[in-house]
Amino acid sequence: MTVEYMGNTTLLEQEMTAFLAPSRVSPVAVLPTLDWATEMARAGRTVVSGFSSRLEKEVFAILARGTSPIVLATVHPRFKRVPAALKTLLDSNRLLIISLGLAPRLSRKNAPKRNAFVANLATHLVFPSIDPTSSLHPIYQSAIHNGKKVMILQQ
Repeated sequence: MTVEYMGNTTLLEQEMTAFLAPSRVSPVAVLPTLDWATEMARAGRTVVSGFSSRLEKEVFAILARGTSPIVLATVHPRFKRVPAALKTLLDSNRLLIISLGLAPRLSRKNAPKRNAFVANLATHLVFPSIDPTSSLHPIYQSAIHNGKKVMILQQ
């Protein structure tokens, strides 16, 4: 894995909260998640995620409108051209993009590696909900086993 960084690398020195959401989330978990994201955006707390699932993208949009620093972990190599929405955050020193260089696009094979990387960066992990059959469940169990603070927004 070739890790490359673009943006504010001092964010790595801050305490981070990882947000990990499966591609399918129970509808009852959506509103508590959006409320949590709004709270995080106001609090200015650093949030790390892949921001790839639909709900993760919604959380990213809320965080981008707030003051929170954001760490985006991607599986693909470093951006050749940074999307405009990310450029504004990079220019304001609120974003760090970590490119893991695992593949050109996210897949079921490389998503768990990216999610484990995200979880390892964080001291706190937040899940909208957790399902024992989800690929996120082993990360959830490992976080608890390793004494990390874990929050499930909707049980």
